[in-house]
Amino acid sequence: MLELLLQGAANGLVTGAVFAVIAVGLTLVFGVMRIVNFAHGEFLMIAMYITYLMATFGKLNPYLAILVSVPLLFLLGAGMFGLLIRPLLAAPEISQLLMTMGVSILLQNLALLIFKGDPLSVIVPWSSASVRLGPVSVAVTRLVAAAASLVVVFGIYWLLKTTDLGRMLRAAAQNRDAAQLMGINVTRMYMLALAIGVACLGVVGPVLVPWAYVSPDVGAVFTLTAFVTVVLGGMGSVSGAFFGGLILGVVSSVSQMFMPGTYGLIPQYLVFILLLLFRPEGLFSGRI
Repeated sequence: MLELLLQGAANGLVTGAVFAVIAVGLTLVFGVMRIVNFAHGEFLMIAMYITYLMATFGKLNPYLAILVSVPLLFLLGAGMFGLLIRPLLAAPEISQLLMTMGVSILLQNLALLIFKGDPLSVIVPWSSASVRLGPVSVAVTRLVAAAASLVVVFGIYWLLKTTDLGRMLRAAAQNRDAAQLMGINVTRMYMLALAIGVACLGVVGPVLVPWAYVSPDVGAVFTLTAFVTVVLGGMGSVSGAFFGGLILGVVSSVSQMFMPGTYGLIPQYLVFILLLLFRPEGLFSGRI
């Protein structure tokens, strides 16, 4: 029984690292712009489809898709801000929220039109390989995904805490008017926050495809998980999103051992509801 729980916890930690990097991109956008990007998961879907196309038709290593998906998603994020979000900055927040929901629906239906509704996957030579870590065994594909996710999370944390760009992003997040008086182009910071937050998914997509299916609704699934993670860690907190992802990954993995299928999702959404009721600021409240 103990070994079974350890195995579940190990799987949960590596999956939680992926949850964390998805949530970090979402919380970066919210922390700086105070906008909830409902299209976040659909950009992940785009990265996964890019990986599928490059691996299936280009016969390339799926991880090489990172070289294409990261800059492409950065540009898409910047374009989304310039064309759709920037004109609404002075509008009520509900307008920005509805705009991101509209983008989400549009991207889902475009994917459905192009790829149909069938789930697609990429089989790599190491799909069935695993690594023994003491009493537990972890799939190589999941370890690679966790390692790449950790690099992204700590990279974003380093960017925010040690670079001039990070300090300007944090200044724009904490007080827009004061940041403008200091000569910071706040609108540009907003654009970069959205572009960087979306570009993070350009790493997640390629490392997910070797062990997860891609379909037009895959983004919605991960968006819900990212929201739970962000609320768990604290809205706008990068470190909170990281630890929230790990916690949620373990809870989800262990619960699915005893509650198979969709029933395994009940504990994580129960945690979500309880947090909203009793600690809406999250377990690790704080700003970026």
